[in-house]
Amino acid sequence: MDHPNKIRVAMLFVSVSLPVLLSISLVSCQQWTQLVEPEKKNNAPNDLVKFQEQVVGFTSFNDFIGQVMVAGSTSEKMALVDSFITWAQSTTGIPYLEDTTRAFFLYRSGSTSTLSVAGDFNGWNLENHEFVRLTGTDLFYRMETFEPDARLDYKLVVNNSQWILDPLNPHTCSGGFGPNSELSMPFYLQPVEILSQAIPHGTMINQLFTDSSGVSRAVKVYLPPGYSTNTDSFPVAYFHDGSEWVTLGSAGNVLDYLIYNQLIQPIVAVFVDPTNRNQEYSYDQNFLNMFCDQLIPWVEAQYRITQSPATRATIGVSLGGLTSFYFCIQRPDLFGNCGAFSPAIWFGDIIQQYQNVPQIETTIYMDAGTYEPSIYNATASMRATLDSRGVPYTYLTWHEGHSWGAWRAHLDEALKLFFPAQSTGIIEE
Repeated sequence: MDHPNKIRVAMLFVSVSLPVLLSISLVSCQQWTQLVEPEKKNNAPNDLVKFQEQVVGFTSFNDFIGQVMVAGSTSEKMALVDSFITWAQSTTGIPYLEDTTRAFFLYRSGSTSTLSVAGDFNGWNLENHEFVRLTGTDLFYRMETFEPDARLDYKLVVNNSQWILDPLNPHTCSGGFGPNSELSMPFYLQPVEILSQAIPHGTMINQLFTDSSGVSRAVKVYLPPGYSTNTDSFPVAYFHDGSEWVTLGSAGNVLDYLIYNQLIQPIVAVFVDPTNRNQEYSYDQNFLNMFCDQLIPWVEAQYRITQSPATRATIGVSLGGLTSFYFCIQRPDLFGNCGAFSPAIWFGDIIQQYQNVPQIETTIYMDAGTYEPSIYNATASMRATLDSRGVPYTYLTWHEGHSWGAWRAHLDEALKLFFPAQSTGIIEE
């Protein structure tokens, strides 16, 4: 069964018409839209304690600043800073969250001259995001305002040159360019499915596929628990940027969790690495032909996989999400499910292809973060096209950026759409 406290932190559009804010609207036509509460990923409370009530001697961050300003000596000022930092780390953590929307970035250094913060929320741009140094202390601080359910990557930038993790924040998120510090606002709840748990695990097999032109690429194949003990055939999902889905996207853990909790059918997953990503994920017909006519037959000759488009998915992020759209419109005979996470549909003519094709029967999952504006805005054009064609789809938005922290947390949404758990036919009382 699903997690007992799971509700969605997202906007969900299914065959979208016009968004209806904080309500569910059914209209008397084929298309309908809903906006629902976020899906929780653990048992944390969904309301934020007024932390300042727990502070001995402080009633707010501004009150703390005021007390430091009137303290008589440097040692008294530093003692107040020490006290506040210790308290903040033991309550909300750092960045310090005074309420559901305000986050205070804090940093201590006696030698730093300038300090800025860059992250998903400002396009990783240092300009106009400098910290203030608290007079008479070694404390730098900056306040930013975010949505209560936002989750964002960031780094601190010392003296306009040194990009570092936040030393007061132990929470990080790995990405394609290394780890970033992670800020989670109070209504964001970490996804439990990305963690390795004491449940049956699938088998991950590392292989090397060489195509007819002699080009070799890494392929990982996930076989669900119990694969070797039966003769069943399984649905399959093909993942672009395969190794990153495994290492950064925690896809193996997500599959284990969803299958164990009967949230999806057991599936086979194939994680395929690019050899020239920018070329192959940019409407490359040769790559499409190789994938469909050589790699898929090679995989499906080795493993028990069902042979219908309805049970075969292509999944990717960014350019890989664009490629998933491209694969499905070019080869509907093979792919019936499209998983497009933060798809780079601003690039090229994919929207025109979906406008001009005679028929679309693909099950589509698409999402975007409000902190990746070019992608977020471009998805509106794809939604308008799908709406005009009467094509149903699922679209989710998150208060997040272009990050593996977002994609790994929402992989379950696509998999549950494509491969829903089969009913046993037993009605529970």
